[in-house]
Amino acid sequence: MSSKTTGKKFYNLIWFGLVIILASACTPNDTEQRNSSAVNSGSAVDNKSLSTKQRVGDEIAVTGGIVRGLVASFDENSLKQYHGIPYAAPPLGKLRWAPPSSLIPWQGVKDATSPGPACNQPVILGVGFYIIPRPNQSEDCLTINVWTRASSTNERRPVMFWVHGGGLVGGAGSEQEGEFLSEKGVVVVTFNYRLGRLGYFAHPELSAENPMGVSGNQGFRDQIAALKWVRENITQFGGDPDNITIFGESAGSTSVNVLQASPMARGLFHRLIGQSGGAFHPLTDRVKDMPYASSGETIGKMFAKALTEKNDAESVTGSDGKNADTSLAALRALPAEHIVAVSQANPAFSTYEFLPIIDGEVLPEDIATIYARGDQADVPTLIGSNEDEGAAVMEHFTGFLGEGEEGFSRFKMGLLPEAGEEIDALYPVNNSLGVMQSWQDLFTDITFTYPMRRWARDMSKVSSNTYLYLFNWAPTIAGSKKYGAFHGADLVYVFGDLTLFTAQPSQADRDFSDFIIDTWVRFAKTGNPNGGAIEGWKAFTPENEAYYVLGPEKGSQSNLRLSEMTLIEKAWAKRRASAASVE
Repeated sequence: MSSKTTGKKFYNLIWFGLVIILASACTPNDTEQRNSSAVNSGSAVDNKSLSTKQRVGDEIAVTGGIVRGLVASFDENSLKQYHGIPYAAPPLGKLRWAPPSSLIPWQGVKDATSPGPACNQPVILGVGFYIIPRPNQSEDCLTINVWTRASSTNERRPVMFWVHGGGLVGGAGSEQEGEFLSEKGVVVVTFNYRLGRLGYFAHPELSAENPMGVSGNQGFRDQIAALKWVRENITQFGGDPDNITIFGESAGSTSVNVLQASPMARGLFHRLIGQSGGAFHPLTDRVKDMPYASSGETIGKMFAKALTEKNDAESVTGSDGKNADTSLAALRALPAEHIVAVSQANPAFSTYEFLPIIDGEVLPEDIATIYARGDQADVPTLIGSNEDEGAAVMEHFTGFLGEGEEGFSRFKMGLLPEAGEEIDALYPVNNSLGVMQSWQDLFTDITFTYPMRRWARDMSKVSSNTYLYLFNWAPTIAGSKKYGAFHGADLVYVFGDLTLFTAQPSQADRDFSDFIIDTWVRFAKTGNPNGGAIEGWKAFTPENEAYYVLGPEKGSQSNLRLSEMTLIEKAWAKRRASAASVE
């Protein structure tokens, strides 16, 4: 076996470890009820004087039919919830791996009082305190949830459209709730999208089915379809279709990054918030093999073969595996659970980095190229990352790479080999804090700090302001703040879910959550986070390198880890150069 092949397999193994971690950061928990003042964005509405067509009621007409939600009362600013509303046809049978299809209308009134099932994924996924079981799953999962406190359909409240995280292999829209954000005068939308190899699968037969001759990125297509549903229907819930903020965390933030780059999503949103995730690494191409990754369709053919190999095939196809039917029709007949199981058993099929691809339509080019040229959506943008993203997952890495200098050497050479020996100066193994601190810092910088800062820099190519942040508020876990502001810690405060990750909140946590919610909603309303308790948050430019610290000591700073960012930038440039050499 060549050293290049060995290196690629090891590289995939490390990214397989990352997908387990990234898939864990959207863990649900019981939301602690807080005392929070309700803030109405509009004037008081006399519900008695509203006509049936004007009132946001328990029954609402949407694309496909009528739904009945949860409406406790029609008092001013009372919460109304609508769950499990279909936004596309179920991707079953011949629609598996196809772009989302138009809704099938239903008869009568559809119950919308509880969320629909999650899209198929591993039933238990995660590490450490991130682990969460998700037993309720189905391919019939393309549904949407809405939280609103509007009384009238003409209130036109700002809309916040949440894209859940989970490494693109796990999670569900219902795991974050819009109760506390909606108190501040916005309509909150969450939804499900296809995951793993059911949501990110390129194959020559699939490409042949498509008028554009492309395949892959089905999960991103679902996200675009959900945005179109919001544009068409959100007025019925008192929302403003001309003021939609897309926001997400981890893989949700990466998805937001993709939506801003994709010409297919242009005009469907007006502001953007990205929390700890962006796809500025060199992406896999649908048809071209790269030195660092096989093409999307090559991986697709490998996956088709793996799905019908002996042992697996005996129970699925009745074949001995030698001459198994790997046609698209045969693959569409396989159980979804089998597809998930085979995918998760092999890092080559579940590696987070290689699920999104340059498909030629959703993403016509590498994301970094699109942004560098200024071809992304020109909308106000608020993005950032957490100070200690890797703190809670270091034990996971040492578990399969080994501890100390030896394990760290495997990690850095597997993940960023192009950096060479320069990496040792910025991430030393003999520093006063120990090798684990350098390991944690490198993971944090490559996976989160760098893409968010690169995102901010490339936004200078368009006219809208971009605001960069560093989140460093640490929740208390098991009586300690030792994990700092770990990956996903911001979710605790953005949604007011103060016991998420088994956190033990104090009054300071409650107050900080109100501050974060106010900030996110203010940005959704105005495109500017300044106001309230925030002063002096400068828009980022490559010249000022400005960012704002969101933590115990809030304030404006500049020049976040520039030497480390330069190192990673150079390494990715070398990788892209190697890819260009094979074209």
